[in-house]
Amino acid sequence: MRWKSAITTLMLSLGIVTIGISVAQGVEILTTSPGVDAKVTITPNFVTVTADQDLLDFGNQLTVISPSNTRVDDGLITVSGATLSVGLNQLTESGDYLVEYEILVENESPLFGNFSFTFEAPPVVQPNTPSPTPSTSDQGREVGSSTTDYLVIALLVFAFFVLLWLARFARSTFRKK
Repeated sequence: MRWKSAITTLMLSLGIVTIGISVAQGVEILTTSPGVDAKVTITPNFVTVTADQDLLDFGNQLTVISPSNTRVDDGLITVSGATLSVGLNQLTESGDYLVEYEILVENESPLFGNFSFTFEAPPVVQPNTPSPTPSTSDQGREVGSSTTDYLVIALLVFAFFVLLWLARFARSTFRKK
């Protein structure tokens, strides 16, 4: 009788340990891009998180938050097998960016987590463009504009004479009838 209870106890504890191990496995993160605590000098196009199991096509979350506490991701989350990714807008602010994720795998509890990476923005170079200084001889007019003015006035005078000639021609034509 003792042996039966010892074997029963042993089998029961082995079953509990096996169930505990399978529950404890869950989903794990394999890689991230950019990496955890990575220093980045060029804005990445995407932030990706890769898990050890295929993800569900819906319900996953991935957000990127800037040092000034604003979202800088475009909100378009893509799931491809075990990889979750989101597009990024242009990063302009230097500092630590926080990536928060929620990963859903079939028959497992959701995995919540976060990591950060550092972005070092390149220095802003101000273009040195010379400002034009007006000349006193031009007096605010464009070069060649006086020639254009004379041409337009001459065309107007010519059009006026053509109008007078057409009026006289029309008058003489209608009088003859």
